[in-house]
Amino acid sequence: MKNPRTGLSWIDGRPPNAGAAAKLLRGLGNGDIALTHEAFHRLQPWRAAGHLRELLMSCGVLPLVDKQICSFERWLGEYLGGISIPDHEQLVRRFATWEVLTRLRRRAAREPLTPSTRYFASGQVKAATQFLGWLANRGRPLDTCCQADIDTWHAGRGEHERGRLRGFCSGPWPASSPGRCGCLLTRSPATPRCPSPSGSRCWAACSPATTCRCGPGSPV
Repeated sequence: MKNPRTGLSWIDGRPPNAGAAAKLLRGLGNGDIALTHEAFHRLQPWRAAGHLRELLMSCGVLPLVDKQICSFERWLGEYLGGISIPDHEQLVRRFATWEVLTRLRRRAAREPLTPSTRYFASGQVKAATQFLGWLANRGRPLDTCCQADIDTWHAGRGEHERGRLRGFCSGPWPASSPGRCGCLLTRSPATPRCPSPSGSRCWAACSPATTCRCGPGSPV
């Protein structure tokens, strides 16, 4: 920190978070707060915690992680905690971990992420949650979803909303047994990646009309 006065002002803080930074530093010093990124995801107030994390990364105390990924992971933990249906929470968590975060990390390895990239990633997670709720209201579990359901959902949404859901619809999130790919049927020309339950990846190419080639036919 180039200006010591800036650091002292940050430690003192301002209402309503006066003393928050000092409390976080004491927690690190006495071992109440683990020196890991995972621990920082849960700390409040998040602005003070985020600034402290950036300082620790700049000093080499914590591994370097893109700022937008840090913000997304903090948001994700809070968001998942608000999903009341356990099956939906598990599916959204799997999608966010295997697909959304994986893409963010791959892109961050090439160039710094922008806030708009993080906002789109958050939108993908929200869209997946909304789609699961929409299916549930229609009495359709995800593992029975077929192209007709996707088309009906698409018909009532704009291109932006359809784009946010595309990643979820082209993944294996409906899979209900080991080795089964549950790629939903979409009309996207992209070839989705299918993480298997064991952690390995296969490539699943879904027909735009009827059949998932790496699993049972429609409904998937």
